[in-house]
Amino acid sequence: MCQQHSKIKVIFLDAGGVIFETFVKEDDRIRNLLKERGYQISEIDAAITKAKQNEWSFITNWNQEEQFYKNYYGTIAKELGDIDLTNELFFFTHYAHHCELYPEVKATLEELRKDYRLAVISNAMPSMDWIFDRLGIRKYFESIILSAHVNNEKPDEGIYNYALQVIKAKKEETLFIDDKMENVEGAERVGIRSLFLDRKRQNLKELLSQYQLIKLSQ
Repeated sequence: MCQQHSKIKVIFLDAGGVIFETFVKEDDRIRNLLKERGYQISEIDAAITKAKQNEWSFITNWNQEEQFYKNYYGTIAKELGDIDLTNELFFFTHYAHHCELYPEVKATLEELRKDYRLAVISNAMPSMDWIFDRLGIRKYFESIILSAHVNNEKPDEGIYNYALQVIKAKKEETLFIDDKMENVEGAERVGIRSLFLDRKRQNLKELLSQYQLIKLSQ
């Protein structure tokens, strides 16, 4: 382990983009479903654009999230002239159904938990919490801290300080990994050492190996 990270006892990970991802993005999920219904891309995109004009406030619980998405998909359905599409869109295109682990993540978490305490800090809707059950990875984390539950989001310093308090971690013994530079910089302003994960260049295990936080197996 390099000297800079030799005192690390706790690693906070971002979720989307670091641990898992929706490889088919929301607009494409909607397009794919509605094309099967016979709608043209131009009218689908116009309906999506209309739905994105809906105003929404900070969402802190599932009831609010459900209402937000039903309004969102309802607007699309209404624009296409078939309000009954609302529930089909909600059921089949909501992001929680479509998150998949990056290939190296599960083995990486297995190795990390031997030497570090692990937790998550993510800007996410309440249903993000359920994804950890669906993917079978909740057991690796002491705490899953979502912006929805904290009513604060990265890169604001408040969410990092809250995370430190929740798991009783010292910032000088903590590392944070995110795929967005602004969130890395936010953690560093609090005094948490941080690493930027650029998945176009390397995966999570390769990044950790680069800083000698984990061994890169052959």
